[in-house]
Amino acid sequence: MLEMNEMRGRLTLQLTDRGGGVVYEQTENNLIVRSGRQLVAQLFGGVTQGTPPAKVTHMGIGASATKATDADTKLGTERLPRKAISEITYADVDDPVPGGGGATIKRVKASLKAVFDFTEGNDPGTPLREAGIFTADTNGVMYNRVVFDPITKTNAFQLTLLWDIVF
Repeated sequence: MLEMNEMRGRLTLQLTDRGGGVVYEQTENNLIVRSGRQLVAQLFGGVTQGTPPAKVTHMGIGASATKATDADTKLGTERLPRKAISEITYADVDDPVPGGGGATIKRVKASLKAVFDFTEGNDPGTPLREAGIFTADTNGVMYNRVVFDPITKTNAFQLTLLWDIVF
């Protein structure tokens, strides 16, 4: 059997009002960019020269609607500050084996969460259009990037990013 281990990610964005109700939700697949794949490879095998890689720690949001590309190393128009990942869980998932006649293979899903509170990330004049996962609160390595339908973030809403990455 030839195994294809293609990492993939999916972001769910939720806007929650002050009463705790989810007033908007959107889900989009992301692109794991080259720098993200290199990060995983270096975390797996280590590096022989230079600074060892760091794990992902923050999520960033931005306003660029430019399509994600493999060469992206940062968000197009990032809205700072980034938000620390507040929760991470791991779970097994069954993935169908292509051409496997219904057979499945166990994968590992990492679920990450970050919450931009009511006062964070606001700019009513410029909708949010992109997000990514990073290894630092500034600079660092960008693991992935996603572009989504515009969301206007104001102090009336809390923005929750729920990211599932399957390995």
